[in-house]
Amino acid sequence: MTLNIVSGAMVLSNLFTNPAVKAAFERAERDSGAALVVPAPRGPRFMGGAGASLQWRQNLEALATA
Repeated sequence: MTLNIVSGAMVLSNLFTNPAVKAAFERAERDSGAALVVPAPRGPRFMGGAGASLQWRQNLEALATA
């Protein structure tokens, strides 16, 4: 195990033998352990008449259940 003298942190990538896991930890160590950011999901975008058609269908369903 390697100990980083400057920060006192242990290099975790040396603990793994699986190349994919080891590479992921090496990237995290190199990038200063920045957190993974996942963008917020977006709804679908409808172009042209597709959006109007979907809105019309939702209105019909709302009327049917009312």
